[in-house]
Amino acid sequence: MLDALSDITGSVSYELVCINHANESLRGILQSGQLRYGNLPLRPLGEFRISQPPPESFLQAPHEDALPASFTLSDEIVPDPIVGEALRDEGIDLLFSLHATTAGPDSLLPFIAPIHDLQHRIQPEFPEVSAGGIAEAREATFRRICRYATLVLVDSDAGRNDVLRYYGDLIDGDRIRVLPYFPPARRVPSPGPKDIARVRSRYSLPERFFFYPAQFWKHKNHRLIVEALALLEKTKGEQLHVVFAGTYTERERARNFLETMALAENLGVLARVHYLGFVPDRDIPALYTLSAGLVMPTFFGPTNMPPLEAWSFGRPVIITGLPSIRAQLGDGALYIDPREPASLAQAMLALWHNDALAEKLVANGAQRLALYSYEDFANVVRTILDEGVDRVRRNRNPAYPVTWAQACTERGE
Repeated sequence: MLDALSDITGSVSYELVCINHANESLRGILQSGQLRYGNLPLRPLGEFRISQPPPESFLQAPHEDALPASFTLSDEIVPDPIVGEALRDEGIDLLFSLHATTAGPDSLLPFIAPIHDLQHRIQPEFPEVSAGGIAEAREATFRRICRYATLVLVDSDAGRNDVLRYYGDLIDGDRIRVLPYFPPARRVPSPGPKDIARVRSRYSLPERFFFYPAQFWKHKNHRLIVEALALLEKTKGEQLHVVFAGTYTERERARNFLETMALAENLGVLARVHYLGFVPDRDIPALYTLSAGLVMPTFFGPTNMPPLEAWSFGRPVIITGLPSIRAQLGDGALYIDPREPASLAQAMLALWHNDALAEKLVANGAQRLALYSYEDFANVVRTILDEGVDRVRRNRNPAYPVTWAQACTERGE
């Protein structure tokens, strides 16, 4: 997104600025190479890293997204004087948030915000979208976004339909825009022999493996992969390997990580489950390239980015056959039932031994990738911003119940 905004800055009639909370580091996104101070480009020194203490240390910690004590569960807006004044001091007229946040409504400013998924409504059985007040916080946040946003962004037509299904009383299609995901990895060249050798040595990778880059949320369904490995050895005598990359730096993820590894040990496949922890961006292309393919038995959609990354580096995809994912990937993937280890085992075995099938899936994926380029993505971002700015200039925003001046008066300021 920063790349796209940087590339369109010179061609728009309004000023674009990047803002963030003082306690939030931009270190993780500086690798885009697009951030500047005046004419001076900002560059990171070394790799961005996330250190992980033992997973047991997180088991007593509160959920990272637990409901703050000050959060209101109603549609009522509680103006935030600190953020609101800071944004006004900077002359901000329209916020473009990269995640679902109430910063816009709590500042009584026009805003554009995404809704990535509504899984707390669709699959509330997963603790990462329901436990510890998370479902209530998500519900209150999404309701305020839908009620007051200048525009709401979704990843797909399926995402648009979900928003209308659950919040159609607050928003209609006139304020919803589709912005499909475009993974930064697609703009990275294929790794050369030296990079491939470096990554294989750095992580002591097996000769062949399936790759799954995903944090250890329960809905990511690492468990099914472990069960499929055990089933393949038991029924076919096949000893396949899998490489996991992702973090567990939070209570629910740490618990799921420990349970997954315990299952692998109990089923006798722990030696063939390779966990890399957090992996820097520069190593991702080689990990895809070295793999036999992406395996992604996730329960969540509507759409996902890893399949697009796998296609970008010429690797086939195995993924859950949700209708929205099938619409995204078409004939470029093998689809499985995320509740059936045999379904995943069959797909993994097929790709492990059938190079022609893998090549066909990759070719089909490449054709679909060609339908949506970075230039297309940047143009859609530009179109969305242009429309948002136009709506602000024409005062075509949902009305707040009070003005900022009235809110300040009520606070006695």
